[in-house]
Amino acid sequence: RLVGAEVRFITPEQYADRDRVLHSAADALRASGERPYVIPEGGSNGRGALGYVLAMREVREQLDLGLAGGPRGFDAVVHACGSGGTAAGVALGARAHDVAGEVVAMAVGSDRPTFEAIIGHVIAEARALSPDLGAPAPWHVCEDARGPEYGVASEEQRQFIVTVARRTGLMLDPVYTGKALFGLAHLAPKPRRVLFLHTGGLPGLLAQADEMGSSLR
Repeated sequence: RLVGAEVRFITPEQYADRDRVLHSAADALRASGERPYVIPEGGSNGRGALGYVLAMREVREQLDLGLAGGPRGFDAVVHACGSGGTAAGVALGARAHDVAGEVVAMAVGSDRPTFEAIIGHVIAEARALSPDLGAPAPWHVCEDARGPEYGVASEEQRQFIVTVARRTGLMLDPVYTGKALFGLAHLAPKPRRVLFLHTGGLPGLLAQADEMGSSLR
């Protein structure tokens, strides 16, 4: 609202049919003379994934400066996977800029087959937009840290978030990054040299203050 946006809330039933809802709103705007662009959930399409291709280029530039133990790359890049776009962009960028030999997407919602289909589709979209991109780095979806369901962390995961905060000052959230780093901590076999992407999620931590409070000891 600060920047003049019109905010429309939808029901859980509408969310299940969100693509149709979004395109219906775009059609109405188009009919009134506007030029809408539908940003999919999580920005997870080919265009959105190109942002993480550029992010991997930036990581390579930092490695070439000798940062983070560079110029040697990482064994793996690990991150939370909520809609698939990050995994697609990171996999393409990691290979294009020689950042890592593998990408591990920690599923926080849907199951592995669902994410595999989405990520593959987004990779194809991104390569169509940027034909100079080659094949992605090897990637896989790990669903060991999904927790009870999307947006719900287990008690063990909440305790992990508290431990990390108290030992390091790093703020994780119970929806995305907390589950992802928890998954990395329990990954077996574990890559020796890992780049963990902290993709945000602080609003999720604030929204679940009561649930997190029960895990504070």
